[in-house]
Amino acid sequence: MPTQNPHRIVGLCTSSKVYNALTELKHLESHRSAKFLSLLAQNLVRKGLLNEQEVMHMLDQVVD
Repeated sequence: MPTQNPHRIVGLCTSSKVYNALTELKHLESHRSAKFLSLLAQNLVRKGLLNEQEVMHMLDQVVD
């Protein structure tokens, strides 16, 4: 039976936490990936590491 918070397992590195949270329940995998990436992009823009034009350019590449 899956846990609802697989990223809370003690001792996992950051990449494993992200991977486990995104892939644990296959029917939610794409939704969770999209949500994580949208939050990541939002935080990077807020911190000034990306601007909205750069995000739009990356999205253009994704949908082409």
